[in-house]
Amino acid sequence: MDGTKRLVDMGFLPLRYRTSGGNYKPHLSIAFKSGGERRTFGIDTTRNGKKDDRHFLITHAHTDHYGKSAMLSERSIASDKTTVTLQLRHDQYFKGTTFQVGETIEVDGVKIKTYDTGHSIGASAFYWENDQGVRILVTGDVKDFRGLPKCDVLVTEATYGDPDDPGCAFCDDLDSFAAAMAHKRVGFGAYAFGKAQRAVSMIRELGYDDVIEMDKSSLRITRHLLGDAAGELAEIGEYGGRMCITSPWHLDRLPAGIKKFVLTGQKYYDHPTICISDHLDFGGLRDMVYAVDPELTLVYHPEEGNSRRFSAFLNKNGKESITLPELSCAVNDDSL
Repeated sequence: MDGTKRLVDMGFLPLRYRTSGGNYKPHLSIAFKSGGERRTFGIDTTRNGKKDDRHFLITHAHTDHYGKSAMLSERSIASDKTTVTLQLRHDQYFKGTTFQVGETIEVDGVKIKTYDTGHSIGASAFYWENDQGVRILVTGDVKDFRGLPKCDVLVTEATYGDPDDPGCAFCDDLDSFAAAMAHKRVGFGAYAFGKAQRAVSMIRELGYDDVIEMDKSSLRITRHLLGDAAGELAEIGEYGGRMCITSPWHLDRLPAGIKKFVLTGQKYYDHPTICISDHLDFGGLRDMVYAVDPELTLVYHPEEGNSRRFSAFLNKNGKESITLPELSCAVNDDSL
């Protein structure tokens, strides 16, 4: 069955908007009926100017989920931690509605339950029903699916969704991380938002209570998101570099004599890597789909590549699935 028709039969109409150049804007929106009225939720997408009347669900604050654009709308919806991070990263005021992850909020009469995905601090999945009683779950990126509810329609990621790529099968190497900490001076390469905060938490959990030095961006975000749990932090260079965290691209800027490692599930860096990922690997993604047990899975991130491979795997193994390029989307469609 055509993927768009299948979604429409279930009461959800996928919509995609185009740029002036004719390309699709990021990700998608979904229209549905609630209380007899048509509602439209944008999913990790950008605005179409000030008069855009969609509500914008922002799953988390990584740039490839486009909160920088959506946060300027009074109809944007994001967790309190995601809001703080967006404001810090983009120096813009968040104009929308905030919530604490785990809360149920009401948007134009639609009750939306929110769930922690474990991907980054404040990352949230969104769950609601339409007038047909069909349940939809939008996850964003996921690290831990164990708290997610069962659903009828799943909209999810497939960052590591290739069943045939050995690089998409991994587990966090906590032993290597602990061994790296034993060096007299060590620097970890980690993204300023997400991985840097996780690295600080892991370092503290392993018993290190001295100063952790960080680059300015990581330091600012970590202080706001972790608060007292971060322990004593300082800017790189203030205490001689015993324990440092900076972006993977700036590891070479650390003082000489520091052992350097990149915290990642990927392998293309110049420095040694330690597998610490904020995503599910292929096996985790597969298990998530079977656990939440949707009738239909829409893989929306990334748009190509691993999305197609993960969707193809699901279709071959008893779980109907489609990807964004397979949708027939029309902004003015009145199918609902």
